[in-house]
Amino acid sequence: MADILTIKNVSKSFGGLKAITDLFFETQEGSITAIIGPNGAGKTTLFNLISGLYKADSGSIFFKNLRIDTLKPHKIPYLGIARTFQKLSVFPNMNVLENIMVGRYSLSSSGFFTCAFNLKRYRKEERDIREKALFWLDFMNIDHIWNKNIKEIPFEKQRIVEITRAVVSEPELILLDEPAAGLNITETKNLIDTINKIRELGKTVLIVEHDIDLIMEISDKIIVLNFGHKIADGQPKDVQKDERVISVYLGKEFSK
Repeated sequence: MADILTIKNVSKSFGGLKAITDLFFETQEGSITAIIGPNGAGKTTLFNLISGLYKADSGSIFFKNLRIDTLKPHKIPYLGIARTFQKLSVFPNMNVLENIMVGRYSLSSSGFFTCAFNLKRYRKEERDIREKALFWLDFMNIDHIWNKNIKEIPFEKQRIVEITRAVVSEPELILLDEPAAGLNITETKNLIDTINKIRELGKTVLIVEHDIDLIMEISDKIIVLNFGHKIADGQPKDVQKDERVISVYLGKEFSK
């Protein structure tokens, strides 16, 4: 499989704090790559760099051989990258279908004039967006709650709605930032099934997560960060035996 994402010697600091230092790794197309590490390791900072919310101090980021770290954030989704956030991000005054349609609007080609005057092109695009949203509602097994206000459904379902909003734009790379946060064991198992369904479509998933059992079950590769440094990079069976990783998760010091 070809590499779809390359993080090449990327560093990012905030004042005197180094969040990420000289980070390098590659993600293969159609794979699930997990980014793990203790709080403050630089995981969410990495996601913000990939999605253009932060600019790297040095290094470069390539998506399908195109350099993206120099692009504006609003350009990133058009390339085929979507993400969720560590803190649940849904629109509380919308129903489930409307929340998901928002993910497709990010790719809309209709300008202000077309929308304001309700022109034919806008009406067709609106129908297409709704049809795509309904398709993904069915695919993600939440079509039965399509008309529920987002505040009326359980937290687990809100998480699935957020993930569905990311995949409705049909990206090639999906960034999932702690999707299992706040879920119980049964809900986490359902989440695993959902992520595997997405991967079966040929999508590439980059996931930040603290639930080690989930990570070990779904990941093809695991990258371990600690204070912005990569300390391990490999298959789950190898990473879980790495002495430096064990030391970090036991709270002991290690040599960089």
